[in-house]
Amino acid sequence: MKFLKTILALVMFASVATSCSNDDEPSAHDNYMEQNYTGCFQYIYKKSLNSGVIVKGTTYMFRWRADFTVDVYIKNAKFSANMPDGIEIAIEGLKWVSDKGVKVVSSTDVVPTKVTMSGNEVDASAYVIDDLKLNVFERRLMDDQLTYIPVINMSMTMGDVEVITVQKQTVYFGSTGVVNNAASTNFTSKTPYYAVTLDPDKMQATIDVYNAKFAEKMPAMNMKFAEIPFEVSNLGYKLACKELIPTIKDSGVDVPYPSYKITNLNGDATFATGMNLQFNCMEVFTVQANLGYTLPTE
Repeated sequence: MKFLKTILALVMFASVATSCSNDDEPSAHDNYMEQNYTGCFQYIYKKSLNSGVIVKGTTYMFRWRADFTVDVYIKNAKFSANMPDGIEIAIEGLKWVSDKGVKVVSSTDVVPTKVTMSGNEVDASAYVIDDLKLNVFERRLMDDQLTYIPVINMSMTMGDVEVITVQKQTVYFGSTGVVNNAASTNFTSKTPYYAVTLDPDKMQATIDVYNAKFAEKMPAMNMKFAEIPFEVSNLGYKLACKELIPTIKDSGVDVPYPSYKITNLNGDATFATGMNLQFNCMEVFTVQANLGYTLPTE
C-alpha cells in the first residue's frame, strides 16, 4: 500500500555490525542497528506560559546497541524557535530497556558527548538536558513484506522548555463502533485501521481509513478524509472538522463521494496511548473509533 511505503521512507532501518576486539569477535557494544528518523516535527512547549510553537527541520539518528546502550544524534537541534540552524548534538551511551516490544530510554541530567555549530565544536555543558525520554514501539504488519510501522515518541526537557517530537504519520488500530440512528442498530468491527498524516505547514491532517465498514452488509472500502484542521499540545493533538467529503480511490484516482458526507469529526490523540475518533456519516451513522497502537488479534 502506498501509505506504508511512505512510512518506510520516513523511518528507515539499516543493520550494521563491526568488530574491534583482538580475536575479531564483535562485542555486544560493537553490534548495533541504526534508525534514521526524519518524518517528524517539533513542538517546543514553554511550561511557564502553557503554550508552544511548531518548529521543523530537526532530524534524528538512533544507534541501538546489543549491550542495551543507545547513541542519539540530533541534527539541526532546536530548543527555541529562534535557535540558529546548524547545531548538532551527539549523546552516546544512554541505557535502554525492552518492555513488551517497546524500546524505552529514560535519562536525566544528560550531558552531550559532543555539540557542534555549523561544524565547529562548542561547549557541550551549555546543552545539558534535564530529562530525555524516548519510546519506540516496534510493530510489523503480518503482510508479505512484514512492513515496519513503528510508533516513535521522544521528548527532551531543558529548564522551562520541553521539546516534543511529533511523528508526522501514525497508524492506529482498534475497535470501531457504529450506531445506525435510522434503524436503531449497532455494529462493531476491529477490521478498519487508520493512518493519520499531519502536515505542519498547512496545519491540516489527512485520515486514511482502510477497510472502512460501517454496517454488516456494507462492502469494506478505503476512504480518505482530507484537510482536517489540527492543533498540537505537549500531550498530543486534536482534530476537528464540521463537514468534509471523503474520497475513495478508483483506478489510482481519489474520487469524491458526496453521498458519504462526513460531519462533526472530532479526534483526540494522546502521544502515549492512541486516539479517540468520532464522526457522523451520511447523517445516519454515528461512528466511534477507540484506537491504539497494538496490532489487532483478529
